Amino acid sequence: MSENIIEAQKIETLPFEELKSVKGEMIISASYPSYLVDESKISGGHAEWLFFPNNEEEISSFVKKMKEEEQMITVSAARTGIVGSAVPFGGAVLSLERMDHVIGLGFDEEEERWFLRVEPAISLNEINDIVKLKKIEKEKSIPQDKNWVEKFETEPTYYYPVDPTEMTASIGGTIGANASGARSFKYGATRNWIKKLRVILGTGEVLSIPRGKYRAVDGKFIIQTAGEKYLIRIPTYMMPKAKNAAGIWAEPNMDLIDLFIGSEGIFGVITEADIWLKEYIAPMSNIVFFKDENDAIDFVEKLRSSESFKPEFIEFFDDKALTLLRNKQVEDPKFVNIPKIREDVLAAISFNLDYSEETLEKCFDEISDMLIECNSSLDDTWCAYEEREIARFKHFRHAVPEIVNNIIAERKKQFSEIHKLGTDMSVEDKYLKEMMNFYRTKLKEAGLEYVEWGHIGDNHVHVNILPRNMEDLKLGKELYKKFAKKAVEFGGSISAEHGIGKIKHEYLKIMYGEEGVQEMRIVKFAIDPDCVFNCGNIFGREMEQ
Repeated sequence: MSENIIEAQKIETLPFEELKSVKGEMIISASYPSYLVDESKISGGHAEWLFFPNNEEEISSFVKKMKEEEQMITVSAARTGIVGSAVPFGGAVLSLERMDHVIGLGFDEEEERWFLRVEPAISLNEINDIVKLKKIEKEKSIPQDKNWVEKFETEPTYYYPVDPTEMTASIGGTIGANASGARSFKYGATRNWIKKLRVILGTGEVLSIPRGKYRAVDGKFIIQTAGEKYLIRIPTYMMPKAKNAAGIWAEPNMDLIDLFIGSEGIFGVITEADIWLKEYIAPMSNIVFFKDENDAIDFVEKLRSSESFKPEFIEFFDDKALTLLRNKQVEDPKFVNIPKIREDVLAAISFNLDYSEETLEKCFDEISDMLIECNSSLDDTWCAYEEREIARFKHFRHAVPEIVNNIIAERKKQFSEIHKLGTDMSVEDKYLKEMMNFYRTKLKEAGLEYVEWGHIGDNHVHVNILPRNMEDLKLGKELYKKFAKKAVEFGGSISAEHGIGKIKHEYLKIMYGEEGVQEMRIVKFAIDPDCVFNCGNIFGREMEQ
C-alpha cells in the first residue's frame, strides 16, 4: 500500500437509545448555558443536542445519529479558546469532558523519548501534575509487557513543555488550534510535540495516525473508508516562515498528522493523543527594564541571537502595560508581591533561561554586556530562582491581560457591545522593529487607547485596543485590518497562536486570498463531505462545496 493511503477502522457502536444525551434548545439554553459559549464571549450560541461521551464507541454512535439527523456537531471540552471555535450555532454539542484520563506511558526506543498517551479533555495542568509527580499507575505501560512506568519513576523530572498561557486548556483543544504561547520560542508550537492521534470521522470510523507513517504523494492523500475513498489534495499556498496558527497546514510531501493538527476540529473528533515529554530543568526567571522601547527591541535581537544559550521565552511589555501594573500596585500593595516599577521605565523584557551553577557566571556576564549595549544594566533587572519567586514573575506576566479584561468589563456596563480588539499577528524576524513602529505610529494617529505586550521572541506582540465608546470600536476594527495586511506583507500570520475560529474569517482571506481559502474548503469537504464537524470554524457557515 502506498504511504499516502490510510484505512479508516470500524468501531463497535451502541444503540443510540442507550446513550445519555440532552435534547431541546430551550432545555439546553436554560440548564446548560455554559456549553453555548467560550472565552471569546461571542453571543448567539444555541444547540438542539448535548452529549457527554465516555469513549470512542459512544462518540461513533452519536456521530452516526447526528449525520442521519443532518445535524452539525460542535466539538467542545474546556472552552478556553478565544475565537469562538467551541460556540455552537445550531446542531449538537459533543462535550468531551468525561474523556480526561491518562491512558498510558511509553518510551520510544528509536527516538529515545518518553511519551504520554492521553484522552482529549485532560488539561495541560493535569498532565504536568501527573508527569512531574509521576502519578501514573504501573499497569499503564505502553506496551503492557514493558516496565516503562517503573523505569520512569527512576528518571529525572519530566513535563509537557507547551504553555499557551491558559493551562486549564484541554490537550485536544490545543491540538485542534496548534496552540503555542511563550515557550514556543524555544520549543515550538503543539505540532512539534504530537507523536500520534486517533480521530473519528463523519462516517463514525476512526483513523489511527502515527507521525511519520503517512506522507503525501504528488500532493495527495487517500482515506479509505468502508464505503468509499476520499481523495485529499494538499493546498498549494506557501505557509509563512513566521509563527502561525491560521488555516490548514500545507506542505508538498507533508505528514498526514499535520493536516489534523491546527485544523480547529473541522475534520473529526480527536479521541486520543500520544504527546512527547521533556526533561524539566529548573529555570532562572528574569525581568529587565529599559527607558526606551527601541533599546528593549535591540536587547531582544541580541538575546535571541546568542550562541551561548536560548531562552524558553522572551516577553515584551510597553510603557502602557507597565503603567497598568504600577496603578494596580497602588490599589493593592500586595499585588504579586514584587518591587515597585520605577516611573522612568518605559519597556520591560521578561525571559527564562536554563542554567547550572557552572554556567551561571558566564551567563550573567553575557547578559550584562548585552544590557550595557542597550542602555540598561543588571542593576535594572529582577531575577528569580526559587519556584515561589518564579510563580510571582509568571503572575506579573499574566496580570496585564487580566487588568485589561477588567477595564473592558467596566466599559461594557455603558456600551454592551464593546469589546477589546487584541491582535494575534506575527512577522518575520527582520521586520520586528518595523512592525512595532507601524503599530505605535498608527495607534497614535488614531488617538486610540491601547496596550502592547506578548511573545516578542517570536515577533508576536499582542496589541490590545481598548475602545472607550462605539466610535473607538469602529475605528479600531479598521485599524486591525491594516495591521493584518502589514503583517502578511512582512511575511507573517494574521493569527500566530489562537486560530481563526468563527470570528477571523475576513483576515484569513487577507493572508491566503480567495484561492487559498477555497483550497482549504476543498480539503474540508473531501474529508467531511456532509459537513458534520464544526462548520463555521476557519470558514464561514455559508461555504459551499
